Amino acid sequence: MSTPAPTNGNTRVHIPFARLTAYSTLQLPLAMAALPVVLNVAHYYGEVLKLSLAVIGPILIASRVIDAIQDPIIGFLSDRLTHRKNGRLLLVAGMVPLLLVGFFMLFDPPAMFHPAADGGSPNMEMLGVWLFVSLLLVHLGYAGVSISYHALGAELSDDYDERTRVTVGREVFGLTGMMLAVVLPTILTARFGEASGYQWLGILYLPIAIAAALPTLLYSPPSVHGPVMRPPGHSILGAFFAPLGNPLYRRLLVVFIVNGSALGIAVSVMLFYVEHVLGGGKLQAGLILLAYFVSGAASVPLWMYLSRHLSKAAAWFVGIVLTAVAMASAALLGEGDIGLFIAISAITGLGLGADYGLPPAILADVINAKEGRETRGATGAYFGLWALSTKLATAIGAAASLPILDALGFNPGNGRYDTHALVIVYIVLPVAVKILAGALLWFVRIEAERPEVAKVLWK
Repeated sequence: MSTPAPTNGNTRVHIPFARLTAYSTLQLPLAMAALPVVLNVAHYYGEVLKLSLAVIGPILIASRVIDAIQDPIIGFLSDRLTHRKNGRLLLVAGMVPLLLVGFFMLFDPPAMFHPAADGGSPNMEMLGVWLFVSLLLVHLGYAGVSISYHALGAELSDDYDERTRVTVGREVFGLTGMMLAVVLPTILTARFGEASGYQWLGILYLPIAIAAALPTLLYSPPSVHGPVMRPPGHSILGAFFAPLGNPLYRRLLVVFIVNGSALGIAVSVMLFYVEHVLGGGKLQAGLILLAYFVSGAASVPLWMYLSRHLSKAAAWFVGIVLTAVAMASAALLGEGDIGLFIAISAITGLGLGADYGLPPAILADVINAKEGRETRGATGAYFGLWALSTKLATAIGAAASLPILDALGFNPGNGRYDTHALVIVYIVLPVAVKILAGALLWFVRIEAERPEVAKVLWK
């Protein structure tokens, strides 16, 4: 168990804009790396490099399992490093090179792995090894950077509104990174072809990531908290699960996982929906995603305003309801309605800004709440478990969507193209999950410094 430093929870500083910006820039390469690993790797290695999907699938699963196991270790290490000056940033600095090298390896495998003249991969086994090692490096670098970096963000101020400013401001750069992750592969593959386009993505990522990481490493505000103290002999596993003793954290995790699974469902079948229901292609899918992320970034002032005048949980509830209503309206669309769906995506993007910016701000308050008892101030442990929950939410949605889609009559591999199944899985199911998340948020108190949403909004 951990005990807080005497200053934890009491230092309400206002962070200058320049230093807040310096802290926030690192979120751009984090987000820019995350999306291609999910959306583009299977296509690149399967369609371009001709690696068998039977090989790619187990590699993706195995790398994700290892990724989940390493989260508690990284959170534990991040807390241990708080005994050194700028300890959390030291861990970030050590992990950034792993992220860069892993991403570059992932999209720039040696020429010996490229398809031969007959179209087959000349080194199938070694290409599988290369993919596995690259994914391990990317996941380790990403988890090492994000857990310690986000833990530091929760320690920059103990002011309720300032924490929102930190997390929402950070996500502006995150959503910008996602926009780059959508636009660059489309432009590069169209300009240079599939193989060279993905290679250029790996190359261009390096200077972008370095330029965005340097301000954070050199000019980020310091933590206002003291070192995290743990009794001798405290195990990594015990430290990892200790935050679950905080009832506010348990409730927040439940809402977060349920709400996040809706996005996991939608992402898994989005390209199918655009092609078979709306009659669009890769360009139209890119425009939809671009509208979604641009709207999310533009919504930042709205959520900051609502969080100050209502509460963070109430503002998040508004975002969930807005997303559910907008998504439900898409059930009325059909082939040729790309323009209308782009407009709907812009509205749901507003809700994305709430989903990305507000829960981490609530978490920052919960970490130092009295309900946390002996885990107060163990920021790395909280964010290690939070990182695992983020992956779990996405995995639940992705794992559920494809089997349900198949059961309802859509499976291109078997020549089944029931578009009603796509409407149910891409629209009806995520809307139902969003409604459930909103109901949970309405009835349970998850904030340390504010009442439940019902008491805020139902006056």
